[in-house]
Amino acid sequence: MQNLLRILGQTSYEQRRRDFTVDGRRVSACISQECWDALEDIAVLEGVSLETLVCGVARRCGRRSLSLELDLFVISYYQTASLPADGLRDIEPANLLPC
Repeated sequence: MQNLLRILGQTSYEQRRRDFTVDGRRVSACISQECWDALEDIAVLEGVSLETLVCGVARRCGRRSLSLELDLFVISYYQTASLPADGLRDIEPANLLPC
């Protein structure tokens, strides 16, 4: 938790927009560069492309903001990764999202 607070303290909060194609339609997300960096790290860890990761989140979020869902995904991914072995570690982070 202290690392997360330290990272938040260093966050620039400058938003970056990126466009993706999900099931034939263009979607965009506008999140901080730090969140994009975290998503790229997660994609590498999971062995998928950034576009595949973002599309997976987009397919689950329905009508809600993709930007918000990506932020929540990053938080839930790292929260899940930090749980002890007897915690919720076997649950995929995307399953923790509210959408």
